[in-house]
Amino acid sequence: MSRESAPKETDPMDALRTLSDESHTGENRCWPCTVLNLGLVGIGVVFLRARNRPRASLLVAVVGVAVVYLRGYLVPYTPEFAPRLVAASPVPDEWFHGKPSHRESSRQDVTRQESESLADDVGMDGETVLRELSAAGVIEVEGAQLFLATAIDSAWHERMDELADRSLDSLSTALQASLPRVDYTEPYADDAEWVALGSDHKQLLPRPVVVAELAAYEVLGERLDDERLRIAGAEAFRMFLDRCPVCGAELVESSSVSCCGGHLGPRQDPDETLVCPTCEQRLYTFEVSDN
Repeated sequence: MSRESAPKETDPMDALRTLSDESHTGENRCWPCTVLNLGLVGIGVVFLRARNRPRASLLVAVVGVAVVYLRGYLVPYTPEFAPRLVAASPVPDEWFHGKPSHRESSRQDVTRQESESLADDVGMDGETVLRELSAAGVIEVEGAQLFLATAIDSAWHERMDELADRSLDSLSTALQASLPRVDYTEPYADDAEWVALGSDHKQLLPRPVVVAELAAYEVLGERLDDERLRIAGAEAFRMFLDRCPVCGAELVESSSVSCCGGHLGPRQDPDETLVCPTCEQRLYTFEVSDN
């Protein structure tokens, strides 16, 4: 008989990390919302102190600050209503946006800009792409949910693992060799890694996107003959990612605009995104209509 293993001790820090929300903390923290929420905590503390309830005020202070630190805000749905309040307020919008990061500045200095996908100029709408992929047996539909076929999903992840191990130069070469429509590629790195597309080198594709889409494009080659559909389908595959194809970090849901400001109209909601918190790259954008 084997001896029972001793129970594992629970690390308090692990418990705290499970409560944290990386999409609204760290570099993604919205400081105006943080200050607002801490101010509300302070008002609650002062009110309780004035009512001669020191223990309750201490509890509110500790819990309130802890929640804001771990979650980014205390008042529920702050990221949803804050942009609308800012847009309607007379406060200058630039108060809610910091200076461009080093990555943004370096790209601007060389007149380069980030591309969303290899399919940026393919010109196929998402509904058509998903319908064609479903007809080819690549995507399976269960109720209101979409899934990649098991064999396709396995092949895609195996190929992503292979490409992730390649150097940036090798990955750039593989991209140009695989896609006839890509006439020139070149590795480019600042504080992140990119593949520059085209002879003018102005379009930058993040390494995680290159790995995910190139792997999907190659896997789809066994099922689809239409070149445009393979490229558009490779972009659609990224909606099924749950981890970064390069570093393996779990993706987090975020928004296409910052917490404070960024809406174009009172009826327009920001697009939801999948972001790698380690690589600081957006892996997919779930677009929504204005309505």
